[in-house]
Amino acid sequence: MREHARWGSGMGRSTTTSATAPRRARWTTLIAGIAAALLLVTTGVASAERPAFAASYPSFDDVLEARKNVATAKQKADELRALLVQLAEAAAAAQAESERLGALYEEAQLAFDEASFQADELQRKSDEAAAKAEESRLRAGQFVAELSRAGGADLSASLFTNPDQAESLLSRLGYASKISEQAEGIYAAAMRDQQAAQSFADQAVVAKQKREELRIAAEAAFQQAQEAAAAAAAALAEQEANKSRLELQIKVLEEDLVITEAQYQEGERKKREEEARRKAAEEARLAEERRRAAEAAANAGNGGGGGGGGVAASGWTRPAYGWVSSPYGYRIHPIYGTYRLHTGTDIAASCGQPIAAAASGTVVYAGPNGTYGNFVMISHGNGLTTGYAHILNGGIRVSNGQQVSAGQTIAAVGSTGASNGCHLHFEVRTGGTAIDPVPFMAARGVSLG
Repeated sequence: MREHARWGSGMGRSTTTSATAPRRARWTTLIAGIAAALLLVTTGVASAERPAFAASYPSFDDVLEARKNVATAKQKADELRALLVQLAEAAAAAQAESERLGALYEEAQLAFDEASFQADELQRKSDEAAAKAEESRLRAGQFVAELSRAGGADLSASLFTNPDQAESLLSRLGYASKISEQAEGIYAAAMRDQQAAQSFADQAVVAKQKREELRIAAEAAFQQAQEAAAAAAAALAEQEANKSRLELQIKVLEEDLVITEAQYQEGERKKREEEARRKAAEEARLAEERRRAAEAAANAGNGGGGGGGGVAASGWTRPAYGWVSSPYGYRIHPIYGTYRLHTGTDIAASCGQPIAAAASGTVVYAGPNGTYGNFVMISHGNGLTTGYAHILNGGIRVSNGQQVSAGQTIAAVGSTGASNGCHLHFEVRTGGTAIDPVPFMAARGVSLG
């Protein structure tokens, strides 16, 4: 299985620290593009793309009344078929809009990630350069003090008054000459270090300004994508809830079938009960699969926190079981072949394996997200979020606004988006900024691999 060590997600943008001007131009273009796209949505220009749902549906009493007349029955059947088409088109349009805005959100998020990483790097370099400049300044000051001690006294007078110390005094005079020769170089180095510190500080200020602009753009894009994902889920739910009803009503109109509203509702009640039993059985299967995966990981010597797959004392748990196929940080992307920031940790796992919420919280996103594929984000409060990417098609088990507990199954491992093998891309963010999940989870008693 280790041939999948380069499995990866599409998180990150290619970057080099020296390409500041091109990067600024790309940031500016991206911000303008996101702003224009969001304006298109919020001003209603793109409203024609948004799905329209039927306000109401006929009851079975309406259908039974219509079937009394052949012409009316035909007309009513045609209306019901049109409603079916409308539902399908609305669901498809909502899904397409969700995917479009999800991709826009991902682009904005990735641009922010790169800007944030670069701003932090420049600040780090600025701090290091400032420390080096201070060290150079102190060194230069020491040379000045030494030069003063060596050459500031009246050495001629000292030679006459202290002839027995002549050798020592002449030695000091020679040392002073050597110090003087080195002084110019030392001062020049100190000035260069000071200029380098100032340059990095200036670059860090600019980078932080760009980061803030991109943060605002990413938040706006997230809001739109979140709403679109919720709309798509609602459209699909409406289609699923009414499709069987409309199809049955068409049969009532066109075949020798009589059914009352009460009979239909009783049938629906039984269907809901059966669906609840099916979901309970599926949850039990997933829980057992997760338990076995935790047991296998523990036997292999890489078990997570919580004692064999449970929740650790910190309230955190391992989101999936497998081995770390790609860590957080810059890497050569396994699909695109470019040097990119990988904003999470990839855990190689089989398709369909359950994904658990790493901690309790609220689902704030559940839907498509560009190269992340199907994606779930959970908010744990105080600006802390976890993200779960490349989820199996149809594998999202939660919805926006849902409260989840640590260890609860929220999705199934897949390979959607920019992925070339089944795995979970797991990421942790504080205030929207991605951090390395491995030490974060380790500090909470959970190992990811």
